[in-house]
Amino acid sequence: MKIKSIILSTAIAGVGIASAAIAQDGPPNGVPYTSVPAIPVKKCLNMGNMFEQPKDLSWNGRLPTEKDYQEIAALGFDSVRLPVRWSAYADKNAPYTIDPKFFATIDANVAYATKYGLNIIVNVHHYDEIFDDPEGHSDRFVGLWKQIAKHYQNQPKSVLFELLNEPHKKLTNDVVEPLMQRTLDEVRKTNPTRKVIVGGENYSSIASLKTFDPPKNDKNIIATFHFYEPFKFSHQGANWVEPTPPPAPASFGSDEDYRWMKRMEDASIDFMERTGVPLLLGEFGAIQSAKLQDRAKHSYAIRRTAENLNIGWCAWSYTNTFHVRNDKGWIFEMLAALGMDKSVAEKTKTNSGR
Repeated sequence: MKIKSIILSTAIAGVGIASAAIAQDGPPNGVPYTSVPAIPVKKCLNMGNMFEQPKDLSWNGRLPTEKDYQEIAALGFDSVRLPVRWSAYADKNAPYTIDPKFFATIDANVAYATKYGLNIIVNVHHYDEIFDDPEGHSDRFVGLWKQIAKHYQNQPKSVLFELLNEPHKKLTNDVVEPLMQRTLDEVRKTNPTRKVIVGGENYSSIASLKTFDPPKNDKNIIATFHFYEPFKFSHQGANWVEPTPPPAPASFGSDEDYRWMKRMEDASIDFMERTGVPLLLGEFGAIQSAKLQDRAKHSYAIRRTAENLNIGWCAWSYTNTFHVRNDKGWIFEMLAALGMDKSVAEKTKTNSGR
């Protein structure tokens, strides 16, 4: 299917979004590919910096409560993504037993999401050792998923698995593809039809989609990519970027900035046409030190591009880095950019204004 790029001119009250190139073929608001199945995740929020930090180390995030999941669902999100550093809570030697107390903590979040009708994506996040030494950690990685899959095998289909967040370094596509297939084979022993998400090399960037081949002959596979472009805007001044963080302040809204939306369109379309596998935009957003108006424009442009391609999206992040909500409450401009019903948040009188 050939898809033309058009200009979508629109505006959101309080956000002030200008025009951007949006992929479109046929009626407005996105048309599903007949050859690409729909996925359950449409509007998703990452529960970032809660369970993926090193053990016993805080990344200045607070742990979620049942009320958080209740509010997220009430606003109009249909899913959450739960990044988890399982590798920090498991034995080093076979059978790589995961700490039961930690399992119970994650179980509570799965239960909250399920109670309020949210899909929840449980993933393996920040398994840093496997990026440097895939051969030395592949058995342990598969062993972790053997336990996770068995533990959640009786959960409803609203619980999805994501095998590994942002493969990089030595986990190039030619290495990660057989590892994902081996891991999927183990997962399928206990979860034959559960939706499983996989991503490619280079932090699952749009560049990875050109050569990434997801596991074949499995109708319940979803491929993922992350999109933080233009990086100089989204990560301005980020102290974790090495060797040199992009300089701040940086704005969003130039023609070159919006050309990144066209690149995302092209990479996504080419991948779906080549593989027939549906896509999930698993992460996007901009650092909270950027101007709020620019953050909102950036998230809106990416969100609308994904929706017009019938790609589900998952914003980074809830209460922590690149936040949609801070310690003062929901940020109405970010909710508007994500197409959420801010009237629900207004009733809580918790607009932070930043």
